[in-house]
This record gives sequence, C-alpha cells and structure tokens, in this order.
Amino acid sequence: EAQATRNYWQQTISYKMEVRLDVHTDRFTGEQTIKYKNNSPETLDKVYFHLYLNAFQPGSAMDIQSNTLPDADPRIGTDIGKLQPNEIGYQHILKLTQDGKPLKFEVAGTILEVTLSRPIRPGQSTKFFMVYEAQVPLQIRRSGRDNDEGIRYSMAQWYPKLCEYDTRGWHADPYLAREFYGVWGDFDVQLTLDAGYMVAASGELVNASKIGHGYSYVSPPDQDELTWHFVARNVHDFVWAADPDYRHDMHTCANGVVLHAFYQPQESFVSQWEAL
Repeated sequence: EAQATRNYWQQTISYKMEVRLDVHTDRFTGEQTIKYKNNSPETLDKVYFHLYLNAFQPGSAMDIQSNTLPDADPRIGTDIGKLQPNEIGYQHILKLTQDGKPLKFEVAGTILEVTLSRPIRPGQSTKFFMVYEAQVPLQIRRSGRDNDEGIRYSMAQWYPKLCEYDTRGWHADPYLAREFYGVWGDFDVQLTLDAGYMVAASGELVNASKIGHGYSYVSPPDQDELTWHFVARNVHDFVWAADPDYRHDMHTCANGVVLHAFYQPQESFVSQWEAL
C-alpha cells in the first residue's frame, strides 16, 4: 500500500477557452488552448477527447441503447430519436494542432481519436490548440437547453474534453448515459453571450467589476453582449448555467466563504429564501 502511494501519479492539464454563444440559434464557437503534462511512465503517441454533445442525435449509440437494452435509462427513452435538426447536439472540430503542428484526427460518435505529431514522453509537456463549433441540444439528460425547470442553458461536459489516462490506460469510453471520469485541472474561461443573461459558473468571476449582475455593485454595461471571465482551479469539470430570469444573491459567511444563490423569481422557495 505504501509502495502504491509512492508510485501514484495523475496527469496535469489546464484549459484556456474563449467561447461565444448565440442565444438565438443555440450554437456556439470555441477556441481552446490545452497544456498537458504526461506524468505517467509511458510514452503517449495518441490522445483522445470526449465530444459529449454528439450523443444527442437520432441514431447515436445513446439513442440506440436507450431503445434496445433492458437496463437503459428510462429518463431518456425515445426522446433523442425525436430531436429535430435545430434541437440536436453536435461538436465539429475545425482545427487541431500540437505545438503549432496540424494533427490528424478521426471522430467516432462521442470520441475524437488524435494521432500526435510528437509523442509525449514521460515527464514531458505539450500544448494543443483547437477550434470547434457546436450546437446545444434540447436538454434530455445533464446538459442542454430549455430544461423542464425553464432554464435556458444548463451546461456540463459541454466542451471537447481530453480523456483520462491512468494506470489502466486511456478511458476513451463512449457517452452512453453513464458517469464521467476525467482529468482534474485548471480552467480559464471567457464566455461571451447576450448581455441580458445571468451566468453562474464554476470558480471565480475575475472581471466582476465589469459585469455587475449581482457579482458587484456596478450596473451591467449598456451593450448587446458581455464577456464573463471565470477561473477555476483543480476541478474535475467547468460547468455553467445561464438564464435571463435568474436572480443572484451573495452571502459572505463568518469564515469568509462566499455563497452564491441563483434562482428564478417564480420559484416557490423564494419568499423563504429572502426572509433568511
């Protein structure tokens, strides 16, 4: 047991993202720079990414499983197969480089297989740059738009995400409505969308003085769009939600911890919350 602890390792990753969402089409474009360090004792000649949103298309593996397997998630059922073209999810990779060199890649459902231009040896680091376009699906499970609670965007596992590599190798598992396993890392995310939306997200809003919306006492700028800049350290995923009806309250605890509450004014608990 002590020997296993001494030999334990985890991969190191950081994401820097610039994302622009069009709330009228529910489509977004993204650029992301990924710094990745191979802490394993093996040399890597390939990497794999999750493209989770690709699961929400008629004919996807998740759709087929939901209609054929006896232990399929009953909350999905035939919903994916009913999605229209403007309701499906997708992620299209437009550009991918490693240390400035173009990479060959292949998409298989919710997995992107990438052949490296330079193998990553033990202890070495590399930098990936990716450009992609995507569409937010109508929410069926976990992530998407216009859920049953009336929230416009509830976004988890929404970006091309590097798969986990550990002592058992690559975990390039297709998304079939099961749990997630990924690399813990740092996120620096700039999210641009309609200025009328309130955004809740992982980490800290570092440009609060330019945003307002309850994060600071300034009024939101009089402009069509706002860019929200969040930083999250050592987390498993970067998640966010956005809605034009959100209210945002902050409370600082005696120990200095700041609590953020986001809710819609019509919710039944609002009167009790406001009385606290």
